Amino acid sequence: METQIQQQVQERIFGEMMKAGVHYGRAKRYTHPSIKNFLLKSNKNIEFFNLRLTLQKLNEVSDYLKQALAENKKILFVGTTPASQNKIQEIAQALNQYYLNYKWVGGFLTNFQTIKARLIYFRELLKKEESGEIQNLPPAQRVKIEKELQKLKNLYSGVVNLDSLPDIVFIVNLAYKQHKTAKREAIRMKIPIIALAGSDNDVSNVFLFVPGNDKAPRSIAWQLDYLLSKVKTQNIQN
Repeated sequence: METQIQQQVQERIFGEMMKAGVHYGRAKRYTHPSIKNFLLKSNKNIEFFNLRLTLQKLNEVSDYLKQALAENKKILFVGTTPASQNKIQEIAQALNQYYLNYKWVGGFLTNFQTIKARLIYFRELLKKEESGEIQNLPPAQRVKIEKELQKLKNLYSGVVNLDSLPDIVFIVNLAYKQHKTAKREAIRMKIPIIALAGSDNDVSNVFLFVPGNDKAPRSIAWQLDYLLSKVKTQNIQN
């Protein structure tokens, strides 16, 4: 009976994944060799993911995130594509973690001491804004400070309280140009990478990844919602 129920649950999940388009890869000419084993054999031009393997990887990642959170590790969520920006912020905030969703700041990991100084300055400006001190400045100076503050908000709102390098970097879509830089920096700093990885992603040197559609908003949202629900349920049970 238990096995039958588990099968029914799995079939329901597979149905949700299909509806969200998690199974879609890109055209075969874009396929990266490192992810081929997670794709179904097909005569069609578009690649399709083996959703059984995708679900298996989702559960592995959720288990790892649960353990990392239990150990108070800092996770930096990165999703700067329009398809991932809102959802990456949502999961990071739900887990009380950090995120970059506007753009990847070059050197964020490899030159963190400089970044840290910018974050301290950002926090000082936020305090001045809250106290009303900025509003009391001469007009020209106020406009300059407000413009700079808005730029800092765009870049660093999700990491404003980050005071050391993250323990884990979670990236949606490793093939995106800015995210390739994020991956290189994390590897250089020996920070484990977790990723939602499409069929064009190079997953070499990635600690854990979920093979699935990392381009479509619905697919990204479904995968992140699944991870969040599993992590929260596991944390409640523990």
